[in-house]
Amino acid sequence: MIRVLLLSSFVSALVALSCVPAIFYLESMGRPQNPFHMIQLLACLVCFPCSGFFFWMSRGLGWTATRIFTALACLLSGAWFGFFVYVMVMMAVLGA
Repeated sequence: MIRVLLLSSFVSALVALSCVPAIFYLESMGRPQNPFHMIQLLACLVCFPCSGFFFWMSRGLGWTATRIFTALACLLSGAWFGFFVYVMVMMAVLGA
């Protein structure tokens, strides 16, 4: 169970990070970035609970590089998701 959580955290974090340069490239070319935004959203939605649950399940193992990575992945994907929710709420409030 812990290995599956760790693997899904690594893969989803890698997918979310690899979408960033693709989004920047497509934005500079003037092309739509919607597919990459959706892939990044789904990757963050997978990364946040998996890394958080792995961090919770391995709490007695001490601070290893793997636990530090999962803590950072959980915090960063949670912050990204929080920013996404903030933007959606602001767009709804402002009527965009």
